[in-house]
Amino acid sequence: MHVSKPSFRFVLNDYPSGRDSILEPLSFPELGAGSPSTPIVVQHPSDELLVCLFCSESVPLLQKDTLLRHLLLEHKLIIADIKLIASLPRYLVYWKGRFLEQPVTDFCSVIKTNSTGPVEKQEDYFLLCDVLPEDRILRERLQQKRLEEVLEQQQKERDDCYFHRLCLFCSEECTGNRACLLNHMAREHSFSIGLPDNIVYCNEFLDTLQYKLDK
Repeated sequence: MHVSKPSFRFVLNDYPSGRDSILEPLSFPELGAGSPSTPIVVQHPSDELLVCLFCSESVPLLQKDTLLRHLLLEHKLIIADIKLIASLPRYLVYWKGRFLEQPVTDFCSVIKTNSTGPVEKQEDYFLLCDVLPEDRILRERLQQKRLEEVLEQQQKERDDCYFHRLCLFCSEECTGNRACLLNHMAREHSFSIGLPDNIVYCNEFLDTLQYKLDK
């Protein structure tokens, strides 16, 4: 993942309503749908669990869609703009606690399906989104926390003098700082992924590149 000051590769997304946009979180590729048996290294928190907001169901972070499907089918809950949530595990833990304190209707918009049909065929679905000020504040705090974590990790990697890895293209062994490897690949193989100081989660990034090159 490439991070360059001052924009940090965060992307602004415009809302149709004209409200202030929210930042899109930094993320890594998940497992490829066509190759479930071959893992791609993802960001460090990937082993976190996602908890259901209403029951004891939980799944690993990489099975996010499974939990979202569960929330929709079993609890009639929809979470808007999932990709804009910087830390979904923390987000879910927060709202699980709030739903224990107050009913879901205190926080969510209610969407009634088949509203013109027979009463017995009508269903209520609940939409949790950042129209609710509490939800928007939570998303912004998670975004800020994620940015702080990324910058802290970036500084650690800049200062790291124990880096050790083979070149992706030859048998050159690079040790010391990641700049050694990145500069070598740019100089000897005309393969540049950016300035070393602007790279964060370098090992995970290189693992992903190695996986793609191996294919």
